[in-house]
Amino acid sequence: MDSSRTIIEVREEGFREDDDELISILLDNKGGWVYMLTCLKGYLEFGINKLRAAIVH
Repeated sequence: MDSSRTIIEVREEGFREDDDELISILLDNKGGWVYMLTCLKGYLEFGINKLRAAIVH
């Protein structure tokens, strides 16, 4: 891999398959990671470091 690429691996633990709220929890976490990775992309590609949490819903 050349220096112009970045690989990010996200691992989370502690979820219970028998949790009645599992799908809701996973969807909420997904939204958080989409926001965080979007911010990271903006920072890495354009140097943007001042983002508001309301940008992504």
